[in-house]
Parts: sequence; C-alpha cells; structure tokens
Amino acid sequence: MTVVRRLITTLLLSLTATALLAQEAPVARATEPVSAETDQDVNNPRAMRLTLRDALTTSLQSNLGVQVQQYEYRITGENLRAAYGPFDWIASGTAAISKNSTPGNPTSHDLSIGAGVSQFLPTGGDYSVGVSNSRSTVNGGINPQYGSGLDLAFNQPLLRDFGIDVNRRGIAIARNNLGISDEQFRTVTMDTVHATEQAYLDLVYARRNVDVVKESLFLARDQARITQIRIDVGASAPLDILQPRVTIATTEESLVSAVAAVRDAEDRLRALLNLPQADWDRPIIPTDDVGYAPLAINTEAAVREALANRPEIAQQRFATENLRVQALYTRNQTLPALDLNLTYGAAGVAGRRAEINSNGDPTGRVISEPFTDALTDVFRSDFPSWKVGVTFGIPILNIGARANARAAQLDLEESRLNQAQTEQNISVEVRSAARAVETYARTIAASRAARDAAERNLEAERRRFENGMTTNFQVLEVQQQLSDARVRELLALVGYNKAVAAYHRSVGDILQIHNIALADLPPVEEPKILPFLDRYNWLNYGNLGRLEETPK
Repeated sequence: MTVVRRLITTLLLSLTATALLAQEAPVARATEPVSAETDQDVNNPRAMRLTLRDALTTSLQSNLGVQVQQYEYRITGENLRAAYGPFDWIASGTAAISKNSTPGNPTSHDLSIGAGVSQFLPTGGDYSVGVSNSRSTVNGGINPQYGSGLDLAFNQPLLRDFGIDVNRRGIAIARNNLGISDEQFRTVTMDTVHATEQAYLDLVYARRNVDVVKESLFLARDQARITQIRIDVGASAPLDILQPRVTIATTEESLVSAVAAVRDAEDRLRALLNLPQADWDRPIIPTDDVGYAPLAINTEAAVREALANRPEIAQQRFATENLRVQALYTRNQTLPALDLNLTYGAAGVAGRRAEINSNGDPTGRVISEPFTDALTDVFRSDFPSWKVGVTFGIPILNIGARANARAAQLDLEESRLNQAQTEQNISVEVRSAARAVETYARTIAASRAARDAAERNLEAERRRFENGMTTNFQVLEVQQQLSDARVRELLALVGYNKAVAAYHRSVGDILQIHNIALADLPPVEEPKILPFLDRYNWLNYGNLGRLEETPK
C-alpha cells in the first residue's frame, strides 16, 4: 500500500511540473537573435560589394606585382636593344694645328684634319675607313704643301672569335631573356588571379563561418533559457545552468575569433587589390557564394595540357638555350687565334713646288698645284700601298679556356636535367590537384549528409531533454556536433572551389577559365645591323662545332 501511494505521489508531482512548464514556456522571453560586429557591414554605405570577377579585374589592374613585372619586361627589352651596341658604327674625327721650331731648322706650321668610320662585324671581324688631309708651311720654303690620304683596314678572326652565332651571343641571350620576362609576366598574372580567387574564397568562408558560430551561440543561449525555465519550475537542479553558461562563454570567444578572421581575410584581399589607404576601412562583402559545380577531369590529358601551357617550362627552355649559346661560345674560345689582316692606303700630294726638268734639274720656276690635285691622286690610287697578313697565337696549355668550356657544358647538361625535373614536378602537381578536386567533391556529399543527420539528432535530443530523458551536457554536445558538421560542410564547399582554382592554375588555363586576356606588353623593336649576313650559314661557328641540340 505504501509503494502504491509513493507511485501516485511521484506521478502527481511529475504531472504538476509538466503543467507548470507548459504554462511558463509561452510567457517566457524568447531567445534573441545573435548579432556580430560584421552584421553592420551590410548596412554600411561605404561597404564594397565585390563579385569574383570584379576582384580579379581590380587586382590585375592595380596589383603591385603585376606592375613590377611590366617594368621588368620593359627593362629587359631595353637590354636587348643595348646588346646591339657593339655593332654600332663609330664615327671619329681629328683636327690639329701645330708649330715646330728647332735651332738650325726652319719653323714649320701644320694643320691636319681627319675623319673615319669603323664597325665591329657580327662575323667577329672589324673594318675601318679613314681619310686625312694636311697643310704645311715652312719658313723660307715654297709654301704651302698639301697632303691627302685614304686608309682602309679589315681584320677577321678565322678560328677563335669567328662566327655570327659566337659574336652575337649577347643578342641571342638578351632575346631569350626577353622571352623569359614575357613568360614571367604570364606567371605573375596567373599567380595573381589564383591568389585573388583564393583570398576571395577565404573571405566568403570567414563571413559564412561567422553565421555558423552565431547559430551555435543562439542554440547555446536557447538551451540556457530552457534550462532556466526547468530550474524555475523545479524540474532541474540549479547547477544544471552552469554547463550552458560555459558553452555560451566558449562560443562567444569563438565568435570574436571568427569576426577577427573576417577582418584578416579582408586585409589579404585588399592587399591583392592594392586598394588606396582611404579604402582600407571599407568592409568588403563578397556577393558570389560558394557552390558545387561538378568538374570532369582527365588526368592524363590535363598533364599534357600543363606541359604545353605552363610558363615555367617555357622559361626553363629559354634558360637552357642561353646556356647552349654560352657553351658554344666557350668551346670556340678553346681554338687558337688566327686572324686575317688586310690594309690598303692611297696618298696624294699637292701645293707649290719647284719645277724639275726631264734631267732632274730645277728650272727655276715654281709650280702651284691646288688641293684638289692631292684628292685626285688619292681617288686615282696613284700612290697605293697595301698589306696582307695573318697573326697566330695560342696558349700552350690552354687551361683556362678548356676549363671554361667544360664548366659551360656541365651547366648546359644540368639545365636540361632541371628542365626534365620541372616537367616532372608539374606532372605531380597536376595529378595532386586533380585528386584534391575529386576528394573535396566526395567530401561535400558526405558533409551534407552529416550536417543533415546532426540537425535531426539535435532536434530529437532537445525533445528528449524537454521530457527529462537526457541531460544538458548531452544536448550541448549534440549542438557542438551540429556546429562542427556545418563548419565541415562549409569547409568542403570552399575547399572544393579552392581546389578547382588550384587545378586550373596547375594546368595553366586559369586565365582562359576566367576569360582574362594578358595585358599587352610594349613591342621591342630590334635594330637592324647587317641583317643580310644571317642568310649565310657558313658564317656560323655552330655549323663547324655544333653542340647537341637542346631538347624541346
């Protein structure tokens, strides 16, 4: 009988508590929505609303790295033009007036004027053309005396320093450097697009993560509200409120960190956009959300496309070609010096002189010849002079040249290995990026299912709590599981989009994917220095001592 009364009493108390809880719940104050500092950004009139396309366009127009590389290209272009400097014509001129006076000899006055032109030839030779004119007077003599002369000289190496490819190596290297600079500009542009897209997605994640933390804080506060109601009606012990309060404090701390992460992400994006300092206090609101668009990937085709598109491979090929040119030059320098030397001169004289008869005796008369007679003598080559010769020389052991040639050949072989390694690294990078896309694609489906299950689990757990069938700790634990599931789903979506961007960067088609055209770089106009020589292959030393061709 006592047991029956206790059961009836317990049942009545439970029904009374449930009735009181049902009466108090409708009048209890509802949990207020959670707010964060970033919520004010939407209503900020200075807020900068950006689509991904806007962000990419702004970064390419204003990014400092892109601007620096444009200057690098222009500098390299000027270096290419400067490489033609050794083949420029050099014009020279001289003018002198002198007086010579020595004891026992008449005093002479001389005036001389000369001009000439010289040039270093792409074949390794050089020539010079010079003309000279003079006028001399001597005290007590028959004056004046005129002199004129024409001098031609040509020197051509036949072994060492012979060949267009050897002597224009500076131009070839500078031209390859321009190609490297062009590819570097493409690399910087692609990297800027990739970095901007990554920063944009980071900001999307940061702002979405604030919403997730806010929802978690709302659930924690709502759980505290329900717990307090149960305490007020005597259905829960007063100590049960402690666990929800701990969770609220921890989640509020997480919210502060989430808001700070938004500001950090904004700063990273501002730096890439190179915004003026006056705009750095403007909040950035990304208007493009993250979604899931399936991407079909053929890994082998992607690797082939990357090997054809990636600017890093083109840069390495240009660098290898530079080393091939240098190796060809150092090999030429191991040859002995054998130079052909040609000179030709013509002289002419005129002025006032004593007439000489056929017997060689003076007639007593003075003949006056104008200066033009001296020039006539020169152009008619009345008094020619010429010389043909060769010079030969070689270091006995030739240690330095041979060592330089071996070192240059080793540099070339090393560069070819580096080129193969670059291709291998790109292949690995593409395969890894493709796997990342596939992995995140699978993760999205799993994370969505986990989040949906966590939401249903929390709903069920809260109903059990309201019926006194579970504890605060278990409810809060399930709430945390839901928050973690939402974060994982968000991370999966953002991670997938970032993985897709990284994949296109690894393949080298990220600019085409975003319909971005490279900025036009100023054309470099190369000087024309004896271009007809390019038609004669026998003037290339490389045809005599060809190295193994650089693999393409």
